[in-house]
Amino acid sequence: MDSRLLARELIPLLPELTCFARWLVGSQKEADDLTQDVVLRALEHAADIKDPTRLRAWLFRTARNARVDGLRASEARARLTLVEGGLEDLKSVTLPADPGLAILDRMEVENALAKLPEPARVAVLLVDLWQFSYEEVASILDVPMGTVRSRVARARAHLAQLLLADATTRATGGDWA
Repeated sequence: MDSRLLARELIPLLPELTCFARWLVGSQKEADDLTQDVVLRALEHAADIKDPTRLRAWLFRTARNARVDGLRASEARARLTLVEGGLEDLKSVTLPADPGLAILDRMEVENALAKLPEPARVAVLLVDLWQFSYEEVASILDVPMGTVRSRVARARAHLAQLLLADATTRATGGDWA
């Protein structure tokens, strides 16, 4: 792909790529650095990117791989966490209309997502927020499609349990023993 065409295709994808990077790394500064690294890799490999329709998935896969490489290099084995205000970046991302989600408090959803294991959280965000197909998520995460399906199903079920528990606690006025 020509570098000018790549830049034209890449620029509109930067807000959601940065948002995804924020979910991966937990801080805006690190997310900006990761996004910059991904953009540089894209520009370096412009000639290798043949299909502009697959650029979005390529960018997300590259961001995820760069994060994994960074973790391995620093021998970081700790679970990735979200920072306070982690959903603020989502203001620029259009969420699918779902009347069931309208009643949920943004902070409740963020807290529930933060409690999920990182692989489940990333899978469910890629499918439900960024609307990637299961096949694309399998490619991004470099896992079989069945693994993606099971991670997303388990993540959704776990989120439902967490959100229901929060709603029940609120409705009853707290935990009473």
